Amino acid sequence: MDSRPGARLTLRRNQDRRVRAGHPWVFSNEIDRLEGDPGPGGLLEVQDHRGAFLGRAYYNAHSLIAARLLTRGRDDIDADFFARRIERALRLRAGWMPAERVGRVVYGEADLLPGLVIDRYGEHLAVQVLTLGIEVRLDMVREAIERTLSPRGVVRVADAPVRTLEGLPLLRELWWGEVPERLDVEFEGFHVEADLLHGQKTGLFLDQRLNRRRAEARAHGRRVLDAFCYQGEWTLHALRGGAREVMAVDASQGALAAAGRNLERNGFGEGVTLRRGDAFDVLRELERAGERFGLVVLDPPAMIKSRRAIAAGARAYRELNRAAMAMLEEDGVLVTCSCSHHLDDTMFRQVLLESARAAKRPMRVLDWAGEPPDHPQLLAVPETHYLKCGVLQALGRRRDPRCGTVATPHCAPAET
Repeated sequence: MDSRPGARLTLRRNQDRRVRAGHPWVFSNEIDRLEGDPGPGGLLEVQDHRGAFLGRAYYNAHSLIAARLLTRGRDDIDADFFARRIERALRLRAGWMPAERVGRVVYGEADLLPGLVIDRYGEHLAVQVLTLGIEVRLDMVREAIERTLSPRGVVRVADAPVRTLEGLPLLRELWWGEVPERLDVEFEGFHVEADLLHGQKTGLFLDQRLNRRRAEARAHGRRVLDAFCYQGEWTLHALRGGAREVMAVDASQGALAAAGRNLERNGFGEGVTLRRGDAFDVLRELERAGERFGLVVLDPPAMIKSRRAIAAGARAYRELNRAAMAMLEEDGVLVTCSCSHHLDDTMFRQVLLESARAAKRPMRVLDWAGEPPDHPQLLAVPETHYLKCGVLQALGRRRDPRCGTVATPHCAPAET
């Protein structure tokens, strides 16, 4: 693979503004002409309609995102280039978590390496390869990783649906070295298992590390509902925070089994119920049964995968949060998350407002957060921000729906 471009891409008039502002993507409908043949994933120089140089990018003729800039200069794109970018990413994270051995090392566009994500689990790595431009440079990437991180074993995570848009197959496999089926790693003070070869995401949901602390800080003495619990990390934090009881819900028996093992290896088990079921169905059943919780955690998978799905996805988020709000005790807390990029912060807040109205529960915003610092955001690249986490508090008791306008013995007046 050539380290220097042999082709040139010229943008149409006025189509250079986003690139000049710092975004690395060039869409196919922004291209005026292509000179030379870069080949699949090959390098080319990008210039504006006047011929001014904008950077070097890799190219995919079959993708809507036709080019992704790797550099604004004239760097050779080789193993040394990738090693320098990884070293820069490591320095950034060393300032925040100098001794941390589990976390995101490289976050694609945010670390100026579009299409490449590297997560570290101690001496092992999970490497996401998302684009054709990275796929054809795997030898360079591997050499750079070996020089900068010296892993014992690496899993190549290439099963993200976005790869189909790049014309790439979906797979997940051992890339090199040795990786156990279940890694025992220390994460946020707990010993938990991470399945790099078969688990969700790259093994753990690393992006929620600080948000789980927010739930932990509000768990003391409360009955907790952990919906979409996966391997139980939210439950572990709630228990360490002093929760008196936790119900953890997930549709996957495998996830619940892993949650049970995580609870056991951390010395927890008493006061925890692991319940298998669809979280939407379970929340409706609990609400009908009149159950109440002091803390509810909602961390569902992304329910909006495209702009066309926003309306349907927003309805799902609205109903999920309505049911959770309805079950909160007086002054109870809801920690609610969305990892759907297409549902931005403003839209998510609007969904929560509509949920509160439907639940007839005034809600106070205690905190609003997103990704941790090892998932940095580029100001010019909104796609690097996707995670929303709202911490809300219910004000007053919810009026029993069985109560009419005339009070009966079991119907205390609702507080305001």
